[in-house]
Amino acid sequence: MEKMQIAIAGISEMRWRGNGTTTTSSGNLVMHSGTNDGGRSGVGIYVSKQYKQVLISWSPVSDRIIIARFRCNARHITIVQCYAPTEDASDDIKDDFYNALTSSLTRIERGDIKILMGDFNAKIGPSNNGLETIMGRHGVGPRSNNGDRLIDLCQTFQLVIGGTVFPHKEIHKYTWTSQNGHTRNQIDHICISRKWRRSIMDVRNHASIDSDHELIIGELLIKLRRNSNTVNSG
Repeated sequence: MEKMQIAIAGISEMRWRGNGTTTTSSGNLVMHSGTNDGGRSGVGIYVSKQYKQVLISWSPVSDRIIIARFRCNARHITIVQCYAPTEDASDDIKDDFYNALTSSLTRIERGDIKILMGDFNAKIGPSNNGLETIMGRHGVGPRSNNGDRLIDLCQTFQLVIGGTVFPHKEIHKYTWTSQNGHTRNQIDHICISRKWRRSIMDVRNHASIDSDHELIIGELLIKLRRNSNTVNSG
């Protein structure tokens, strides 16, 4: 994160126990939300030391959802980082996740810029007929059930799926590669409030990391305000 000068990053499948914060030796902050036994899930949000002072509050919702709110010159920004159930999970498990996510998004302060991101295990596809307000035509692969669920959520909360907007080469759209290297999908997404669509300048994978997922980077042109260091959790 430091090498690539990333200000804020969401982490899925973190697998850290419980909830809490960690400050790295370099002064960066990591907030995490998980189960007491670690499990296979867990989510986190990394904040570089340069931007710790704009963090207003954060909330560990579950081992699949974590929320953080940041001070901004225009409007405050609320980031929701997620790790959704896989495509082959039962409908009940998916319903529980999306009900919790809907509840979390509903509680965001009115007027905040919403950024929803994470591993949604959701294939969106390139077709945006009737969905032009929430996605572009540059998604990859056939749409999945999880993709339909994410699209429905974005329609409800007026969010734009950033990775579908920009016309990159296919290799820069894929976010996950199978162990044998034969299957690639676009299942990790960064979404933003539709009113702030023009503030997101790019979304694409930039680097391979020690994972079957790629590091997805969204570039946002939003000025954060660094004049306070009050942070709350709850």
